[in-house]
Amino acid sequence: MKQLYLLRHAHAEPHGLGWSDFDRPLDERGHAEGKAIAAYLRKKKISFDFVMCSAALRAQETLEPLRPIIEPSAIEISKSFYDISEDKILEHLTLVSEEKDKVLYIGHNPGVAFSILKFAKVMPHFLTDGVTPGTLTGLQFPFDKWMDLEWGRAEIIDLFQPYLAGTEVLGLQEP
Repeated sequence: MKQLYLLRHAHAEPHGLGWSDFDRPLDERGHAEGKAIAAYLRKKKISFDFVMCSAALRAQETLEPLRPIIEPSAIEISKSFYDISEDKILEHLTLVSEEKDKVLYIGHNPGVAFSILKFAKVMPHFLTDGVTPGTLTGLQFPFDKWMDLEWGRAEIIDLFQPYLAGTEVLGLQEP
């Protein structure tokens, strides 16, 4: 069986502060969310055979705290993963080597949210509020080849949303 984890990049600086969309960095909250995601993965002993990460700065900065738990050779950062639709995400995933059993994709909405929605057998209740920045969703598929990937076949096996972990976990001050 194959497992796919979809991660929406953490909170980023807002548009209009002089950066292009591609070059927007994480804000303070986003950096804290990245650390919280890494701590969650370590606590759950979750690792990945392969990571696909958008080349956008905010996606790479979300990946940064995860690097100590991922083999450097297992990471592919590409502009072709930047702000793409769920159909393009599916297309890229079908090209993953069959040797890789557990894959992490770090990208953007709406592609990440629509991918979760379309991959899941059952409508995930958390999608009614959208996929917030930093949301990590684990999916398990009943097949052994990425080329067999198709919509509506996955069970949701994991969900972590840093904003639900609270400001204490994120190391932020209450407003």
